[in-house]
Amino acid sequence: MPPVIDSDGHYHEPHYLFDEFIEKEYFSKRPRVLAIRHHGLEVGRWVVEGRVVPRIPFSKGVGAGGFDYMSPRHQQMHMKDNTLDDVEGRLKDLELLGVDVQVIYPTAMVFVSDVEDRDLATAICRAHNDYVADRCNRAPDRLKGIALVPLQEPSSAVEEMRRAKQELGLVAVTIPGIVGSRPLHSREFEPFFKAANDLDCPIGFHAVTGMHDTPWADCFKDFFSTHVTAMPFSMMVALMSVTRMGLMEDLPNLRFAFLEIDGQWLHYWANWVNRHVEDAPRVSGGYHREPGWGDEPYLLPDGVKNPHEYIRSGRFLSGYSEHEDLRYLIDHLGPRTFMYASDYPHGDTEWERVRETRALENLTQEEKDDILGNNAARFYKL
Repeated sequence: MPPVIDSDGHYHEPHYLFDEFIEKEYFSKRPRVLAIRHHGLEVGRWVVEGRVVPRIPFSKGVGAGGFDYMSPRHQQMHMKDNTLDDVEGRLKDLELLGVDVQVIYPTAMVFVSDVEDRDLATAICRAHNDYVADRCNRAPDRLKGIALVPLQEPSSAVEEMRRAKQELGLVAVTIPGIVGSRPLHSREFEPFFKAANDLDCPIGFHAVTGMHDTPWADCFKDFFSTHVTAMPFSMMVALMSVTRMGLMEDLPNLRFAFLEIDGQWLHYWANWVNRHVEDAPRVSGGYHREPGWGDEPYLLPDGVKNPHEYIRSGRFLSGYSEHEDLRYLIDHLGPRTFMYASDYPHGDTEWERVRETRALENLTQEEKDDILGNNAARFYKL
């Protein structure tokens, strides 16, 4: 039986991360934790460039409740806190989950895409990646780290992606579905995607509510509305952009995971995007030009294809939840599309999902093996 791979675990960044890991010349500008009172409790939020992360209640794009969540959220957890420091405790929890290998994403640090000082953003990514690599190296066969890159400065993002993959041994990078107001199909990001292809580096899309600019969630000041919109809309915009680029055929190693928003969205959204792909006129020769006044607004490069091609071939992958009909999803999108993801140690961790997936009577053993491990192994090259 192949190993079970958790394609989307997490850790919470320790308060001391930048005190110890950031380069000296950026020490005075480093992100720090500010203690505040919230509903009678003392909690912490990151402060960087004068902004508070996660965003505070009654502000646009509000996030969750701060760093009272540094302590474990689940009674059964062995891990003493939610950082990557207690590797032994985390491994005991993986046994409870039925997981052999965990791929670990950041939580708050996705705010790096909003940092205006691009050199500081690069330093934040380097510090984060050094910390994650150091802790994962304490159990290298069980823990696999994800790298942050400063995508607002694509050349620096390429450099840090190369360092993280080749020197630190991190297995992928994570980026937002949109960088501020700049879509990923903007020409400036083309070198980054070409470099990811050359490095055979997978890309995981993962939004976190209230941590960074998400234009749709930033319309709201209540957490219910921001949480409902922040993550799925980010993934939808990302899939539209990477389809619109028209680079998938030219870059055969390029592949993407769309994480933590279940799996049902993918069927609808791929169909919706493809309706526009089929109707759009094309331009030959290279990357698309940005449309301006008087230009054809639907002009696409020749290389744009039906996103279903990349879904069924295992280049566009998604997570799934216990509430979904996996038989239906596999029948419509193929067995190489979905990956088990725990979201550990967050509050919605489903402790029995591996066992429940194994017990499903309407899936073949091969399909279960793909969902629980083989697809993630192919995606992350584990």
